[in-house]
Amino acid sequence: MMSQMNKIKLPKRIRNHVNPLADRTEIKFGGFTDNRPIMIDIGAYRGEFSMQLVEKFSDSHNFIVTEIRKPYANYLRELFVDNHNVAVFDGDSAKNISGLLKKSIENGTLVEYIFINFPDPWFKEKHKKRRVLNSQFLSDLYSIVPNSDTKIIFQTDQKPLFDETVELIENDGQWDIEYFDEPLWNIQSYWEKMKLSEGDSVNRMILSKK
Repeated sequence: MMSQMNKIKLPKRIRNHVNPLADRTEIKFGGFTDNRPIMIDIGAYRGEFSMQLVEKFSDSHNFIVTEIRKPYANYLRELFVDNHNVAVFDGDSAKNISGLLKKSIENGTLVEYIFINFPDPWFKEKHKKRRVLNSQFLSDLYSIVPNSDTKIIFQTDQKPLFDETVELIENDGQWDIEYFDEPLWNIQSYWEKMKLSEGDSVNRMILSKK
């Protein structure tokens, strides 16, 4: 798949910051044709992380890949065009988490991992409602996830964002938090590799329903 990635041109002149509140895309996904466990990569950007997941777990899992910036989503669709166990969507994943996952869960499919890697931190107080992992997202996810078998992986190089997210989750009171140091299966995104090469650290946690 690396050769496929090298053949596809990345979109140019794409805005780094997209206001998710302005995106009105509604996603309704009916699920895959089999009930293999699902991994979802929210905000996949250039797809390096998703690609490594697919390469490692293609025989055992299905995958949902999302990206709010439509040019990158179209790039990802082209990247995974031959992978019939990968579904790519654009739009605000946090707002559409029920539409993305509810049907699969109702059909008895395990949503095993939800990855939120290095999201936009939206530091200003008035912009915090734009964050992917917010109180509404937690509420929506809690209502559709049946038990603790679904793991939410949150990773960021922004320590203030991480600390505020921990506070949000603790105040919510419905999730267990487990901290970890190394990337799962040694799979790293483009952004993570870049930040580590600059000497930054990465903060990581796993959330599961109590």
